[in-house]
Amino acid sequence: MSSSQEINLSRFIFLSLFINCLFALGKISVGLIGHSSALIADGIESVADIGSSILVWLGIKISQLPPDPDHPFGHGKADPIAALALSTFLIFLTVWVSFEALRNLGQSSPLPSLYTLPILSLIIVSKEILYRIFKKLGEKTGSLVLLADSWHHRYDAFSSLAAFFGILIAVITGWKQADSLAALATAALIFWNSIHLFRLSFLEIMDTAPSKSIELKIRNLAEEVPGVVKIEKCRIRKSGQGLLMDIHVVVSGSITVREGHTIGHQVKDKLCSSSSLKITDVVVHIEPVD
Repeated sequence: MSSSQEINLSRFIFLSLFINCLFALGKISVGLIGHSSALIADGIESVADIGSSILVWLGIKISQLPPDPDHPFGHGKADPIAALALSTFLIFLTVWVSFEALRNLGQSSPLPSLYTLPILSLIIVSKEILYRIFKKLGEKTGSLVLLADSWHHRYDAFSSLAAFFGILIAVITGWKQADSLAALATAALIFWNSIHLFRLSFLEIMDTAPSKSIELKIRNLAEEVPGVVKIEKCRIRKSGQGLLMDIHVVVSGSITVREGHTIGHQVKDKLCSSSSLKITDVVVHIEPVD
């Protein structure tokens, strides 16, 4: 990743951190004044968002550190580890919200104030924008922690949307349980996506091979190099935002060692220069055709 991309990512993450601080303060304050327990709970959750933004920033920064003697393959695993921690937090958060919503179904509380709705509208729009920004960045860079954080923003948008309709229905009809039921539906949706992100993070930490389509694309690229007879083995794993691989290149047995070495470098250069695959490093093993 280029230095300009790193700077842009840091800017977006710090913007997210700043917005989470404002929302945490605003939600809790307005919730206390407007008698909205849903908004207060949402504000407490936004306090946790501050920690998640810091976790995302640390995961990105550490994963971009260059290799060193203690980490010869780089620090890319910091990305899925941070994503695993964030998705785990989201899973526990949705479980907690679900229990709280179920508990509130049987309790009586004062009707929330109508003026809390404009605050929630601003939160919903802002969080949905952040979701789209971080989802696009995550897909562009291949960062699981950015994808996890994008769903964290969407969770905030959905939970605020649930609170919006809950307050609106409660004010219009007097049915106070609407907020809790909407919160349960939102928690179920985010729980499902959190499980999916947890699985992706765990698979990356375990060095699970990527899809067969990626392997096929790598094999085809390598076989385009002059002198390559075929690709025998191709072992690939994802580390952070790039791919690491060992590849066995079969060449003619009659060529010199130097010629085989040159072909191996050409294969590595061709793969690492691919703009669509984001390959970080390649170890090439040369084998004779016979």
